[in-house]
Amino acid sequence: MSDLHLSKFEPDTDRFPEFLACLWQGPVPSDLQLLNWLYLKADRPTMAVLWEGDAEAVAYMERAFGGFGSFTTSMVTEDATPGLAAAFARDLDGFGEWMRARGASDDEIDRALDVRRRGRDAPDQDAAAEAGRAWAAGN
Repeated sequence: MSDLHLSKFEPDTDRFPEFLACLWQGPVPSDLQLLNWLYLKADRPTMAVLWEGDAEAVAYMERAFGGFGSFTTSMVTEDATPGLAAAFARDLDGFGEWMRARGASDDEIDRALDVRRRGRDAPDQDAAAEAGRAWAAGN
């Protein structure tokens, strides 16, 4: 599996036509996989791209974008989308299963679910924050 990357691109508007023409020129590395290309709300044109690829793809992305504005890339260490989706769904069982699939022990899962359950069951955000502090203190 190729490395996952998140890049942010702020094009030089004076060079945008050059960028577009060059983007369409030449071969693209076979392992470069585009996952998302997103336009961000900002004072100036700004885009984000989520992509996978090896060293050849990294070099290509730097060449295709870097010379035409500000281009920064971070390596994504983990796609934890299922964990956040479980939080949004208030699905403790689903969160536990996601942790189990990642190799967490039963004790790790129980501890992780405890703090989340305390927050879920709290009557408001202040009480949830207090529950989190109590959990961290071992109470």
